[in-house]
Amino acid sequence: MNSLSRFAPSPTGLIHIGNARSAVLNWAYINNKKGNFILRIDDTDIERSKKEYEEKIKRDLSWLGISWNKSFNQSDRKKIYDQSIEKLKKDNRLYPCFESQEELSLKKKSQLTSGKPPIYDRSSLHLTEIEIKNLLLSGKKPHWRFKLENKTIEWNDLIKGKVSFESKNLSDPVLIREDETLLYHLPSVIDDIEEGVSEIIRGEDHISNTAFHIQIFEALNSAIPTFGHHPFLTDENGKAFGKRLGSLSIEKLRDTGFESLTILNYLLSVGTSSNISSETDVTKLINNYNISNISNSSPKFSIEVLKLLNKEILQKYTYSDVKNKFLDLRIHADNNFWIFVKNNINFFSECLEWHNIIKTEKPFYADDKEFLKDAANLLPKEPYTIDSWDEWIMEINKKTGKKGKDLFMPLRMALTGKAKGPELKFLLPLLTRNNIMKKLGVIA
Repeated sequence: MNSLSRFAPSPTGLIHIGNARSAVLNWAYINNKKGNFILRIDDTDIERSKKEYEEKIKRDLSWLGISWNKSFNQSDRKKIYDQSIEKLKKDNRLYPCFESQEELSLKKKSQLTSGKPPIYDRSSLHLTEIEIKNLLLSGKKPHWRFKLENKTIEWNDLIKGKVSFESKNLSDPVLIREDETLLYHLPSVIDDIEEGVSEIIRGEDHISNTAFHIQIFEALNSAIPTFGHHPFLTDENGKAFGKRLGSLSIEKLRDTGFESLTILNYLLSVGTSSNISSETDVTKLINNYNISNISNSSPKFSIEVLKLLNKEILQKYTYSDVKNKFLDLRIHADNNFWIFVKNNINFFSECLEWHNIIKTEKPFYADDKEFLKDAANLLPKEPYTIDSWDEWIMEINKKTGKKGKDLFMPLRMALTGKAKGPELKFLLPLLTRNNIMKKLGVIA
């Protein structure tokens, strides 16, 4: 049977760089194994889940290059959940509880005061059928807890290694609220069983959940998947990301101009024993992925490292890689233009500024008019190649005696209006003699 993994976002906000990491790690891991990938939309929280967020999550994942073999919404699967719920109730693994939040808080406070662990005391298990019936008739609505078996729960984690819990130290988890809505645990496990999920990679905040889930898998007579729990990606201050932190949403990073390959490389490299990669071949990126390289400590996100990586990725692009991107900017550009700009842009959108600089036919620089006039008189004949610049510079040096910055800077300022930029030997093939003369201020 094929390996199968899943990513399960809640459509309650934009996908940020932190939960995108979970998606990318799952996707790369399962593709490395030639398995299948499921996108599950966890929209059981009716109040907060929004269709617009679901659509944006799918759009952002697609932009990252993440594809899925199947997608479904938990809100459409009530019948499937109800069948498993009935089985758990029949087997006495789900039991009704009637304590209010206030009563549970008081119990917890009392336990802590007595130096005892704040674990649910299972008092509702001692209710008789008549007592339960009377409570229901009085208008009380129960929440339902899953009865944990008293044994050691352990698994060999793909990232953490051996993980072990003693169920006697855990509270029976609430699986169904008083309003009959389901908490995360039950639909998640049932979906994994129904779809045949074999590997689950998620954040380390789910480690205690996994202890519960393993017993739910067993109670539903299902094989237990392999688990891997990765540390959180944090901001530069060590704080966790949130869905409402719009500046680090995938949407915002895309709009800023980051390449999807930059994000993929970063998320697959950060927090591992490997250096940050800048691979432009997605197949190689997947083939090189090894989950055992993930560190157990939380990596810190760095926007500066991401910017440097974006620059490096752009430098590796060939003209064929970016040809369609020029169409998006509505500019006509050939390979010569790409050679000119590629080493001097942080974001692809900066190509537009350089394109406009080239097309401008007016002087950027009004100083050193005599020098620029001499330079114009010594301009080689067309057509221009990358060798034309050195030929031109040599003649100007002979005529004026200028060299170094005194020679280059006036020409750079006249041709581009900028003190820094790409090598000018790559600029001349993009210009005509007439264009250069106008930039030098010799002709109008």
